[in-house]
Amino acid sequence: MKLAVLASREDRSSIIPLLEAFRAIGLEAVGLSIGPGWIGLDRDSIVSFLGGVGHLLLVANERSAADSWFTYAVGYSSGLSGGISLFREDPSWEPPAYLGAVPLFENLEELTAHYALRKTEWELEERRESARKRLLEAGISCTIDSLANCCSEGDAAAVRLFLQAGFDPDARDRHGVPMLCLAVRKSHLAVAEALLDGGATIDLKSDDRGYTALLDAVKAGPPEHVAFFLERGANPNVESKDGQSALVIAVGKKDLPSARLLLENRADPDLADKLGMSARSYAKLFKMPEFAALFEEFPPIEPE
Repeated sequence: MKLAVLASREDRSSIIPLLEAFRAIGLEAVGLSIGPGWIGLDRDSIVSFLGGVGHLLLVANERSAADSWFTYAVGYSSGLSGGISLFREDPSWEPPAYLGAVPLFENLEELTAHYALRKTEWELEERRESARKRLLEAGISCTIDSLANCCSEGDAAAVRLFLQAGFDPDARDRHGVPMLCLAVRKSHLAVAEALLDGGATIDLKSDDRGYTALLDAVKAGPPEHVAFFLERGANPNVESKDGQSALVIAVGKKDLPSARLLLENRADPDLADKLGMSARSYAKLFKMPEFAALFEEFPPIEPE
């Protein structure tokens, strides 16, 4: 965000310390003192000077507030993303009623603290706006549906732009499926990583079948994806709507490598689903001795 400090010519000595205060916190700022002949200036020249400026700080007192340039600047600021603030050196001066909601500062310390905070907000919004622009330039609309499509299609670069644009990493598609699960169901690990790096909740459940990313990873495979989510801290004992654990799904797929990974991360082979069946009992029912032997390698999970 670029700032401009405006003051009457009589107050031009106030501009330099204000500019120095802005530059000390890394804000780009320019200053302009305005004399009584400003109305005779080409308005295009004034607009040109203010080109690229997103916020105005007016050095205000009783004299300057009565000048026509002051009211012009207030009106001009209504079209700026950063708005306007006032700096007064005479605490006895009170702004007119129409400026009652405008931030007012009396000393450099107060002003610097305020603008240091605004700088963070402005930089965040600039990053978001830049990301939105890049998405639109790529022909991608800034909507949840578009984000869902990018997750399903494996466009990790676009997903990162959505997150930079301020989209919630825990957003869901119209069916209630989290973006993370959409990516995992299509085995797009790079998209899943982007979402997790952006703050997605790893154990968030989908509305359709109550799966987390780990459950979807076991179902979709490969085992390397299961390992990834376990390394990122996924709960190995979360159950779906049907009460199925990741280990039950692994047994159903005859996926011995994923089952071993889950057991190494304290998955419980004796968690029962809604049918009262556990991974261990399914292995016995379907005569899967390799799984039964695997379960015997790991001690029973003790209640915490």
